[in-house]
Amino acid sequence: MRKYIFLFLIFLTFQKAESATFPISNTSINITGINTPAKPVFNITTAKVKDVEKLLGRKLKLKEKIALKALQWKLKKGIPNKKKDEGSNKGKTAMILGIIAIACLAIPIASIASIPLAILAIVFGNQAKRENPNDGKAKAGVILGWVTLGLIVLAVTLIVVAFAAWGWGWG
Repeated sequence: MRKYIFLFLIFLTFQKAESATFPISNTSINITGINTPAKPVFNITTAKVKDVEKLLGRKLKLKEKIALKALQWKLKKGIPNKKKDEGSNKGKTAMILGIIAIACLAIPIASIASIPLAILAIVFGNQAKRENPNDGKAKAGVILGWVTLGLIVLAVTLIVVAFAAWGWGWG
């Protein structure tokens, strides 16, 4: 898909000079004493296929239409910021802590360690989500932390109910 976008951009670049130039400012043109506003600047992100066809002077092929829509989507989405990607270490840490916390539930001796691990996964995950709301690893860490805490509460509840039903410790 990148190949088609690149080809479309090259195609637009090497068109005739008059089709590639656009008015830079919105100045008025004086025709017979009447001020008329100049044509607005062409915006590729909001242009329709018919506008591009009119600008190029020919009909676009299907691949070019798809490439145009993909280009518009990429431009509207924007270029990702590198600094947000560097902050994903907290999200990765939260996910790892969540996985370890849920894995520790299977080991009877290590299940005590799953409580602080789950809490840390939730805390780090929420911090990472605050920095980058689209961080999937942070969301996974928070979900795993809450699932682990829920399973711990369920296990403790079942143990208390079992002891109460057998009459051990409570009279």
